[in-house]
Amino acid sequence: MRRSGGAGTRRAIVHCMAGRRSPLSRERVLRAALDLVDMEGVEALTMRRLGRELGIEAMSLYGYVRSKQDLIEGVVEQVFRQMPLIVPGPGTWQDRVRRHAATYRQVLLDHPNAVRLVAGRPVITEGTAAFVDSALAELTSLGLELELADRVLGVIASFTLGLVSEQVGNAGRDEATRPLRDDISPERFPFVSQIDGMKPVDYDQEFELGLDFIVAGLERLLASSAVTSADEAGYDKIIG
Repeated sequence: MRRSGGAGTRRAIVHCMAGRRSPLSRERVLRAALDLVDMEGVEALTMRRLGRELGIEAMSLYGYVRSKQDLIEGVVEQVFRQMPLIVPGPGTWQDRVRRHAATYRQVLLDHPNAVRLVAGRPVITEGTAAFVDSALAELTSLGLELELADRVLGVIASFTLGLVSEQVGNAGRDEATRPLRDDISPERFPFVSQIDGMKPVDYDQEFELGLDFIVAGLERLLASSAVTSADEAGYDKIIG
């Protein structure tokens, strides 16, 4: 977990000063909440602390958020708003899937302290609906039925979020867990003991490998869907 440093402290001061200069809004409150999570972690996000950052009493925040849960969902929405809406673009659909997934991954990596909040909230809320809708439009344009497109989107999102969660969680943990790994017996666990001697995990390569599997599976789904549609069309023609 990252702790506040000089730059973070200066950013908090700017929020506080800005809060005194101009009226607050829900957008500004949520932006300040995400900044606080970025600087000091989820545990720092309390109504009292956020109010202090904005220069107001904690109770005044309830004019902009309904509850602590509403505040957390708003922070997640702030993260998703950094994802550009998915629109038809150049390149193959395979390239577009990879590009959109990579963008999602980078947005999450830009806010490592907020990853656990994203993982704990539903993907579709009022604030994230526009992005999800654009992603479903892209997938259905490939020929997938809406229900299947929703499942595919869930697989892509879950894979990306899971890998980022592991990457963020493992940051700085390697040396701390070495004593535990040293206790693993090579005789009892020969393969696991060999893994420890390999290079550190390359999360970029692991991400690309996972996308290879997802894209290959999606290609098979589309091919199967095309065959089914052709068979149905031929049957209709025969009985028609």
